[in-house]
Amino acid sequence: MNILKGIFYLLFLAAAIGFALHNDHPVALRYYFGWVSLPFPLFLWAFLFFFIGLLISGVIAFLSKLGLRSRIRQQRKAIADLERKRISAKWTSG
Repeated sequence: MNILKGIFYLLFLAAAIGFALHNDHPVALRYYFGWVSLPFPLFLWAFLFFFIGLLISGVIAFLSKLGLRSRIRQQRKAIADLERKRISAKWTSG
C-alpha cells in the first residue's frame, strides 16, 4: 500500500511540475472595487488557492472533530448517569 501511495505522490508531483512549467506567464488578478493584485505566475495563483482550500477544509474538519468529541463526552456522561440510576434502582427494588 505504501508503494501505491509513493507512486501516487510522484505522479501528483510530476503533474504539478508540468503544470508549473507550462503556466509560468505572469497574471494579475482583478477583484471587486478595482483592486488588482501583483502579477505572479499562474501556477503560483493555482497552488496558492489550492493550499488555501486545504487550510480551510482542515480548519472545518478540526472544528467538526471538536464538536463530535464534545458530543461523545456528553453521551458518556449521560450513560454513566443512567448506569448509576440503574444500579441504585436495582438495589432499592431488590
